[in-house]
Amino acid sequence: MGEASHPEVLAQFGMVQDTALQEYFSKVGTELAKVSHRPDLPWHFTIVDSPVINAFAVPGGYIYLTRGIIEYMNNEAELAGVVGHEIGHVTARHSVTQLSQQQLLGLGLGLGSILSPTFSRFSQLAEAGLSILLLKFSREDERQADELGIEYMTKLGYDPDQMSKFFQLFLTMEEGSGQAVPSWLSSHPTTPDRIKATSESAARVKQASTLRDFKTNANEFMPRLEGLVYGENPREGFVENGRFIHPDLRFQIDIPKGWKTENTQSVVIFSEPSGGAVVQLSMAPAELGQSPEAVGQNIGRLEGTQLLASKTERINGNQAFLGQYSVQSDSGTIAVLAAFISYGGHIYQLAGLAPTATFSKYASSINPVLRSFRELTDQKLLGRQPDRIKVYRARRGETLRSLANSMGQGLVKVEDLAQINRVDADKPLDTGTLVKLVQPGNR
Repeated sequence: MGEASHPEVLAQFGMVQDTALQEYFSKVGTELAKVSHRPDLPWHFTIVDSPVINAFAVPGGYIYLTRGIIEYMNNEAELAGVVGHEIGHVTARHSVTQLSQQQLLGLGLGLGSILSPTFSRFSQLAEAGLSILLLKFSREDERQADELGIEYMTKLGYDPDQMSKFFQLFLTMEEGSGQAVPSWLSSHPTTPDRIKATSESAARVKQASTLRDFKTNANEFMPRLEGLVYGENPREGFVENGRFIHPDLRFQIDIPKGWKTENTQSVVIFSEPSGGAVVQLSMAPAELGQSPEAVGQNIGRLEGTQLLASKTERINGNQAFLGQYSVQSDSGTIAVLAAFISYGGHIYQLAGLAPTATFSKYASSINPVLRSFRELTDQKLLGRQPDRIKVYRARRGETLRSLANSMGQGLVKVEDLAQINRVDADKPLDTGTLVKLVQPGNR
């Protein structure tokens, strides 16, 4: 399961392109795995390129953290606590149990029942990979993973109190700003009872340990975040003024008003507000052909798929093939209107999908999306850059607010900086404390 889903996880998120940070994370994870109950598993540790606050484990020893969750950590002990928790899920075989149950129940991609299995396959998103992100562990599973994480981190001398402190952060986020619970905690939000349980467990483990000085290693951890992308990375696509814009691939697409966008490394989904229809954007696999017409015709020959009508034309100067398909799925017949467009050395696939019975209701929205694919020429948009973490050592009397103001952080809320540092924005910082600031990209 781990080997099968790992390429799919990377296809969806991509890896953070920071070799030193990846090696550091792998080193910490490997040390924790060695003191776990399954040290001989072929463990793999990867930071995936997503701003979502999440961490998850795949059977067989595949552990993932998002850059989003790492940006909220302030020391190595917090990192060890989260990683130890995920290792605990693997050693207790929680993930494999949940995956087996989901596969038996036939749960799919979680992108809406109308998304055709035929067309979803071309987006390179496999059910095995995405199922990992949908796991819902029981309270007992979470409790056991917490205890195992505390056990593992304490064996390496990390301060186990850091786990409950990290949980407290997310409880504060939820209560203070009304934000949704981060993905890592979505199945079982961090209640005061859970914080209390992990705090008490840490106290018991510390009392039984022969160590008296436990490490947090903030100075080891914090500098590793320097230059890390903060928040959404516009280089991988962003929505602005009713358009989806991709600077690196130099294209833009119009989005129907009110439709939602879900952007991953390998597919973009535009969904009608009520979930009645979607338009899926991806690159067509090379094995389907080297021209738009070849790709479109080959899809029509796949089992369960029928090409009803087609034509070749140019869409904003680009060679294109438009096909109307009928696709058989477990939930009934799906109508698909797809455009295959040759641009920038790739064949892009834009597929509008809806149940056949209701497709006509959405056709007037889907058609303009397919025909809006065009080159991006606006130099300001082409040059859009992400915000990045800047690690700073505080001087006497400085506050987070004064630092933000003096360094031109106006585009990033001081409240957000206070949250990722877990300090009062107006409280003087201890001299020499490392804090995370955000260097705004050009907008």
